[in-house]
Amino acid sequence: MKTVKAVFKNGVFVPVEPCNPKEGCQAVVVYASEEEPWELLKVPPEKKEALKKFTKNLKTKLPEAKIKVVNSKGDLELFVITSDSTGHLKEVMEEALKVYQETSVYLPLQVISTKRLRRWKEQGKEIYRKIQEGLELK
Repeated sequence: MKTVKAVFKNGVFVPVEPCNPKEGCQAVVVYASEEEPWELLKVPPEKKEALKKFTKNLKTKLPEAKIKVVNSKGDLELFVITSDSTGHLKEVMEEALKVYQETSVYLPLQVISTKRLRRWKEQGKEIYRKIQEGLELK
């Protein structure tokens, strides 16, 4: 069984990455509405708007970055996962500061590399499990 990302266009799911299924093979499609992550967040409206603004702006600058929200001790913590956490740290922090200046909402976040995340997985760290179970913002 393989997983392939796709988009819905003109009434058909179209793969957005290479795949070579055999003609006539069957598939099961599971999709999420774009609003779904935001509906699942149980935070005050001003925090939700700040998160939306941060996510939208950061995705413009770093489209490959993953933004995961983890519920940590009753509060939310953001994990921005990039290929180069050191190289992208400044961009991420500047965006968070800009959102704070515009909204007065503090977004607790960590910038981590995909390499560190893999290491946490190999070490069986609890934080890896929490991040994997976290809500991905798009």
